[in-house]
Amino acid sequence: MPSPGIAIERPKGRAALEEFARLPYYIYNRRDAWWPPDILNEVDLLAGRSPLSPHIEIEPMCARRNGKLVARVSVVVNHRYNRHWNERLGQLVHFEAMPGEGEAVATMLERAVERVRERGMTAVRTGFAAFLDYPYAIDNYNELPSFLLRGNPPYYHCYLKNAGFETEKGQTDYTAALTGEILERYRGMVEAAARGGVRVVSWRGFGFLAAIDGWTDVTNSAFERHWGWNPVSRAESRTMLSSLWDTPVADLSVLAVVGGEVVGAVFSVPDLSATLAYVKPGMRLAPERGGGTRGALINIGVVEKMRGRGIARAMAAHSFLEMARRGARYAGYTLVLDDNWASRRTAESLGAHVTSNFLTYRRELAGRAR
Repeated sequence: MPSPGIAIERPKGRAALEEFARLPYYIYNRRDAWWPPDILNEVDLLAGRSPLSPHIEIEPMCARRNGKLVARVSVVVNHRYNRHWNERLGQLVHFEAMPGEGEAVATMLERAVERVRERGMTAVRTGFAAFLDYPYAIDNYNELPSFLLRGNPPYYHCYLKNAGFETEKGQTDYTAALTGEILERYRGMVEAAARGGVRVVSWRGFGFLAAIDGWTDVTNSAFERHWGWNPVSRAESRTMLSSLWDTPVADLSVLAVVGGEVVGAVFSVPDLSATLAYVKPGMRLAPERGGGTRGALINIGVVEKMRGRGIARAMAAHSFLEMARRGARYAGYTLVLDDNWASRRTAESLGAHVTSNFLTYRRELAGRAR
């Protein structure tokens, strides 16, 4: 039983859900730079109004000490993911917690795990869920992470391990310096692919909506057996990405086409720190972290039959060249599983180096009582 003053609640109603979504402001407000949550989208997700809602059950949960919100988490069962992988996996997303709240956090996480177990799941993961959750940082805690990635405090790992979670996967974030020498190498990569019959074209040049469809098809194929992924529909992708048609995303993201067939796809974004990150007035970000000088390749895939032809390198090189043309001095290559050696070799061939590391956690439930 938790100590008096600790209460675990399930927030309901718009006001309670907005309070839930705003907890990160109290955890990160002293940081020099961090990525605030999208409150409206998070509330819509929790209220069942997201494009992902038909496929998931989601239940937010929070911990209070003497009435003050000190921790939160959402229990998710992604039926599409479980069908794809023939698993019974629950996921804990949105985890955030104040420091010094070990008992409240442990109580909340155990209650969340029980909710997963009650739904018939045999394991629970936290720190990766396609389009819902990202892994936990294990270094560079006080730096602005790459777009979409966590900059969580170090004490989160103690909270999770005290709750019985074990490391499931490691991930890396790469960064390449866009020097004159490396840009010349990139041009050679694009030209070599062209001589081999591979045309690399931006989403804008291909036609933006058609490019989203091409990205969806390639990603579903290339990532079919990629840990953590589940397929998405063209309609979902269009809903999530179509608003970006008149942004630099349309020029930085590319497709690889061979004989009229889309065989590779990249989704890249410009440096969004100036528009989406909170940066304290007067604080200057390191150029390799943001401040208008670091683009990021978020996703890259090549269909299996076309691998080994330098297509991934050519697409990334094309995207990085466009970033440099727009003034970027660095490019991120995000996010790579530690055991995805093919993608790691691609990053290294692009002159990129590991600059941040992350973890995903898992807890097995079958046959274990706590």
